[in-house]
Amino acid sequence: MHSLYNKVAIVTGCTADSIGRACALELAKKGTKVVVTGRTEKGGLETEKIIRDCGGECIYVKHDVTKVGDWKLVIDKTLKEFNQINFLINNAGEAIVKPIEKLSFTDLEFLRLVDLDGPFIGIKYCWPHLVKSGGGVILNMSSIVGQKGNPKGTAYGAIKGAQLGLTKSCALDGALVNIRVNSVHPGMIWTAGVPDVLGPDAEAKKPAVAARIPWGETGDSKHIADAVVFLCSDEGKYITGVEFNVDGGAGA
Repeated sequence: MHSLYNKVAIVTGCTADSIGRACALELAKKGTKVVVTGRTEKGGLETEKIIRDCGGECIYVKHDVTKVGDWKLVIDKTLKEFNQINFLINNAGEAIVKPIEKLSFTDLEFLRLVDLDGPFIGIKYCWPHLVKSGGGVILNMSSIVGQKGNPKGTAYGAIKGAQLGLTKSCALDGALVNIRVNSVHPGMIWTAGVPDVLGPDAEAKKPAVAARIPWGETGDSKHIADAVVFLCSDEGKYITGVEFNVDGGAGA
């Protein structure tokens, strides 16, 4: 029986054909009970159906990660349905790609609210329940842009860098109570959201994007999901406070 069997995970940002949906699905295939969240109800219910159709246990909860009240609702519904929390996957995120002279303070605040405040709130309110469960795993979905510079990534890189500091500090606190905290750093993962960053002609740009990656191809959501499964499982039990890259060598 897999070490993830009968555990309970909250996975944020699961309302599209995305990294979050893939992570929730792969965890469910290992027997984890998953609570998928996000702002778009139609997409969230679609994710729930996909997981249930594969034999997994899943509920969707509508959720804005920037709101404390929404987090408390997600946690309450998780405990009511599944009685415990073992894993928190802070996947929900936003990216804004603009030259610095075109960035606004509103852009920066928006990214901070979603990409930094959201994980912080989730960790804060899930933490005592992870402790009560005997420990667990928190994963913050970051980016290689949080580790190195990227053209037009000034605001995004700054916030992801701050998220990295949150991860490492929480890992040190978590080591005292059997909670492992890591950040996952995807490279160019080809999801439904890529056109939002690269533009409507993203597919035409794909060969050029792939050529800049040492591995020679873009990634897909399952690559990230496989890493998440590993980091949550007993196979990853000695890994905490790390930047776990899944990027085809781009971070090197």
